[in-house]
Formats: sequence, structure tokens, C-alpha cells
Amino acid sequence: MLTFVLEDSKDTKLMAETLSRHLTEGDLVLLSGELGAGKTTFARSLLQSLGVRETITSPTFVLIKSYQGKLTIDHADIYRIDDLEEIEMLCIPELLEDGHLVVIEWGEKALGMLGSSYLQVSFERIDGDVSVEEEIAGAAKRLAAIDIVGPRFRDRIAQMEADIGRIWSVA
Repeated sequence: MLTFVLEDSKDTKLMAETLSRHLTEGDLVLLSGELGAGKTTFARSLLQSLGVRETITSPTFVLIKSYQGKLTIDHADIYRIDDLEEIEMLCIPELLEDGHLVVIEWGEKALGMLGSSYLQVSFERIDGDVSVEEEIAGAAKRLAAIDIVGPRFRDRIAQMEADIGRIWSVA
């Protein structure tokens, strides 16, 4: 697991851009963290880095939204889902089999349901002395953790870790 500090929302965007170079069709990205931790900022930046030009919003109420960029990307938000059967109804495994890149906010709820290979990106706010205005402006620090799990990413792990390590001090 890679762990490092993101100084502000610009760092979150840079992390998304960096990881986007390593993602391909059929990959699953799970985003975790409390409300306001940076999941949607990361997802929006990731999709933009992958060539999505339309407005990207969190699909909290529609649950899943498809975008076309360099590849087909499905962005899901399962915050409001409490029943695991509802997650199954989103047909995530079928989307992955069809070659879609799937990005899921609140992805920790789906751990173990969607296969054995995924990239989990977790965010935790660590700057408690930031004002609401600074928070909205993206000035709050966050601890980011990237867990690369499963055989699907085996050939990409070393390069991902190297690219992240060139930018941030990784623990």
C-alpha cells in the first residue's frame, strides 16, 4: 500500500492524472473516505484525464453514470445503498467484462463483491484547522492511500509505484 500526503486539491488532481496513465478497459477503481474527503474531486479529475469533456458530477442520486473518453467509463456512487442486492443490480461485473473502466465512490461497501482485482484509493482529511472557506477552495491536506489488489494490476504495479514516488514521499 502506498501512503502519502496530498497538500491540496491540486495534488488530488495530479494524483488522478498520474494514475489515469495506468488504467485500462475492465479496471475497477474503488474510492473511499468520509464525506468531503476528496472522492468526487479525484473522480472528476480522473475522468477528465481520460478524455471526458462533459460536465462530471457525483452520481449520488442516479447511482451510476456513463461517460465516453479514451474508453467507456462508468462512475458510480453507492453512498445511499445499504442493501448489497442493490449493488448487484448495478451490474458492475458485466460492465467490467464489457471493457468499461468503473470508478465507484464509497467503494469500500462493495469490497469482496466485485472481484479480486481493483485499485482502492482512500482519502482522509488530516488538516482540522482549515476554515470552511479554505476547505471549499481545496486547501485542506489529505492522507491518501493507494492499495493495488489482484493479478489484473500485476504488470502495472511497479510503474504506478514509481510514478507516484517521483511526485510524493511515499510511506
